[in-house]
Amino acid sequence: MQLVRQRLEQCVSQFDIFRFLREVTSLFGFKFFLVANKPGSASGPFSEAIVITSAPSDLIQKCEDIATTAVNPLAVIIRETILPFEYRLQECGMHHPARYQALAAAVRNEPDLGCWFVVPVYDPDHGAAAVCFLGDRPPMSFGETAEMTLYGHLLHNKLREVSAKPAKSASPLSDRERECLLWTAAGKTSVEIGQILELSEHTVNHYLNNVARKVGAVNRTQAVAYAMRNGYID
Repeated sequence: MQLVRQRLEQCVSQFDIFRFLREVTSLFGFKFFLVANKPGSASGPFSEAIVITSAPSDLIQKCEDIATTAVNPLAVIIRETILPFEYRLQECGMHHPARYQALAAAVRNEPDLGCWFVVPVYDPDHGAAAVCFLGDRPPMSFGETAEMTLYGHLLHNKLREVSAKPAKSASPLSDRERECLLWTAAGKTSVEIGQILELSEHTVNHYLNNVARKVGAVNRTQAVAYAMRNGYID
């Protein structure tokens, strides 16, 4: 656990937390992670609650398309989950609790997505929140549940801490430009960045074009390299 805390101390950006969460996700046999806050409206779109996720945009869109009820399933999961909870999405036929029906329908034909593990956490600014893991693995043991829950709380706290930090004063990039560039460095497309930051694809491209213009780059890869080399992003 000391090594974990040392790793967390070295995390200074959302990108660092993203990479750490991705490692933890793989370590415990899951495929994707998702960090969500309780949305302002229980009837908002599925993606409105998502803070960061490694799930591809097409899977998020599928959940969005299927969750056509008046209630956002993530809002319900966050509201009703008090203790860490594992749900086997593909083992209960059509008899899923209401809060998992949209998720079960979205992953029904997806390979390796049969288990949903939820770690409830708390955000002082948003209230109830959750760190979730999706994949296909054997049921969690008591020890794995305890360890995964601790990881979820520590990483969520660190995510809130680094998200509150302003952009470096020496950087010519705005906060949004820096965020878009960080997610570009993480390998995300404009569509996926838009899902994460709740922006349109057009707006994300606008920010990234501004970055390229400011640093004199001819493409995104060059812009990322220049920004890292000059300390604009970590």
